[in-house]
Amino acid sequence: MAEEQRRAPRFALWFPMQMDTSGDVIMGISRDLSEVGVKMVAAAEPEVGAKVTMTIAIPGDEAGEREVAGTIVRVQPNDADQEGLWRHEVAVEFAERLDELEPLLEEVSRQSQPPAP
Repeated sequence: MAEEQRRAPRFALWFPMQMDTSGDVIMGISRDLSEVGVKMVAAAEPEVGAKVTMTIAIPGDEAGEREVAGTIVRVQPNDADQEGLWRHEVAVEFAERLDELEPLLEEVSRQSQPPAP
């Protein structure tokens, strides 16, 4: 089996997010996040290829809430919540690489790990 190649490390971090798709605002929660995109769960099903503006608030981010342009590249059912609120998994590729996010995401990920025994 070939090893998966990624353009940036992903961090399994859960943050509330909002996605504006030309006037329709969709609330969601990140499942994993990197400096090139995000996979999130959402209540509504946006259209693949739609241009979006993501509003992301990462704890400890001096920038506060960030507004990030992107494109929806994948939408699929959320098998973990088929009948619940977060029925859709949505993958968004950011329009620009956000290199400044990696150290921040590393720090938040490190802080969210349970202490070693």
